[in-house]
Amino acid sequence: MHTKHFYTVLLLLASLTLAGAGCGQKASESTDTAPTSSQGSKTSDACGNPYYPFKPGLTIAYSVTPPAGVAGDSDFTTRIISVSGTKAKVSVELAGGLTADMEADCASGSVALNGSSGLDSAMEGVKFKTTVISSSGTFMPANVKTGSTWSNSETIKMEITEGPTANFGPITITTTENSKAVSEESVTVPAGTYKAVKVELTRTSKSEFSGAYAINMPETTSTSTEWWVKGIGMVKTITVTDGETSTTEAKSVTGQ
Repeated sequence: MHTKHFYTVLLLLASLTLAGAGCGQKASESTDTAPTSSQGSKTSDACGNPYYPFKPGLTIAYSVTPPAGVAGDSDFTTRIISVSGTKAKVSVELAGGLTADMEADCASGSVALNGSSGLDSAMEGVKFKTTVISSSGTFMPANVKTGSTWSNSETIKMEITEGPTANFGPITITTTENSKAVSEESVTVPAGTYKAVKVELTRTSKSEFSGAYAINMPETTSTSTEWWVKGIGMVKTITVTDGETSTTEAKSVTGQ
């Protein structure tokens, strides 16, 4: 596995972990509800967060268009494997055989990881351990309206426990996000057309690598525009970092 692409995969996994970890606190409330999808999907779980539903079988396959000049397949798929009460087993599958199985809890309408997740790449013989060190704020409130604002901050540690690249870690990543719902609008992606809440956010991240490749990476700031759909979740993200743009879109949604 090439080092640059390996780090890219690690950071993608970290971002997916943070997506779940960022909801550790009670979701903020508003008097208005956000828009429903054009397909009329309902939230059938016990969590109370329509934008981050725990539905057994809900599967979203994403296509990722990286910045110009960046090689490698970054497409991924998220799947709710099983749900028991407010807890769910979530699987994230990346190209190249890399998968992550995580347990999440959605009590009080917020979504949070239960401390750690096991990651495994059968093709490369590499095993990871990801630990949520701290989490505060709200990743996605259960009820949102245009003008709503919220923030969250997370620190996670990723360790490569087995494999030829075990001396790369651990890697500590701290991310802070400030978000605002700016409008309700229709969005079209390969998976279909939906009524969504449009969210703009600013994300600041800092990574520290230790072990044989010890280095402190400079802090980076990126801006993202996201589209969230009731009963499904995030269907599109456009992110700009250092003038380079990447786009993530849902190419298929099943089980909703």
